[in-house]
Amino acid sequence: MSNTYALMAAARKYPDKKIVILPNNIGHYSLSYATEWLNLDVKVVYCKTKQYRLDQVELKRLLHFYGESVLFVGVYACDSMTSTCEDLEGVYHVVKEVENDIWLHADACHGFALSFSDAYRSKVTYLRHYDSCTMDPHKVMWLPYTLSVVLMKNADDFGTLSRTNALIMDDPLSFGKTTPFIGSKPYDSLKLWMVMKTLGVHEIGEMVEARISNADLFYAILNSDINFYVGNDDILFSVIFQYVPDKDAEIEQINEVNRSIYRKMLSDGEYYFHGFDIMVNGSKRFVLRYNSGNIDVTEKELRAAVNYIKKLGKEIAHE
Repeated sequence: MSNTYALMAAARKYPDKKIVILPNNIGHYSLSYATEWLNLDVKVVYCKTKQYRLDQVELKRLLHFYGESVLFVGVYACDSMTSTCEDLEGVYHVVKEVENDIWLHADACHGFALSFSDAYRSKVTYLRHYDSCTMDPHKVMWLPYTLSVVLMKNADDFGTLSRTNALIMDDPLSFGKTTPFIGSKPYDSLKLWMVMKTLGVHEIGEMVEARISNADLFYAILNSDINFYVGNDDILFSVIFQYVPDKDAEIEQINEVNRSIYRKMLSDGEYYFHGFDIMVNGSKRFVLRYNSGNIDVTEKELRAAVNYIKKLGKEIAHE
């Protein structure tokens, strides 16, 4: 819903523009689906990615090709598959050098939490220059309830989404004015406020850094084992990997083994890693993914999970 609001505001600001540019390979469905939910007469163009970020040379080419028709460019401040953070500053300058009147949006539903950390804040400081960004505290903070937030650089852009009257009070940015999309009427943001007031910026930052350290540890465990291929190396919260049965195995054979590992893992119910297809260095791979959401997971438990995957892989490869 928060990504949908951002696209609504963009369409209100630039009603005659029809091209939406999104990253290929790493996209979250909510950005592309927003064009359908809103029934917008727009064309979604997917820009190729390099190392899970927009290929800036290709982005510049698309911007020149579509010219003044470009409405919206969306990026990910930590994509949901590999948690790679976009080069926010680089993309901003590429877009603004070609056309100033383009809505720049960052889906920061995973990455906004980096702003609480002294060590990693620099990765997302350029969010302040984007027209909008979205945040999902239920993904990356100690919040047990679904909550998605959209922020806009210019408060007047929120005003374009308002109705002509409010359900209760006629104040300038009344929650009721964004009906039928319910918006913040239930005061869900109170949940986030209470977490931040209870923990404080420093403690949340420590949690973020602990999660990254946990993912780094998992990455190191896999990287030291010849039976595993790791598909990303700019580690924040996620590590995508494959069990490799043999150093001479073809990619499709490796993919099939990992699909079988995934199915058996679901059946066993002892461990769980997310499984999905993604392009890695030009090749389509079925990968497993570790996400360091639970900072209480220990090194012993991580090694046990890796050994479990190896055990399944050996059994399946020799069937």
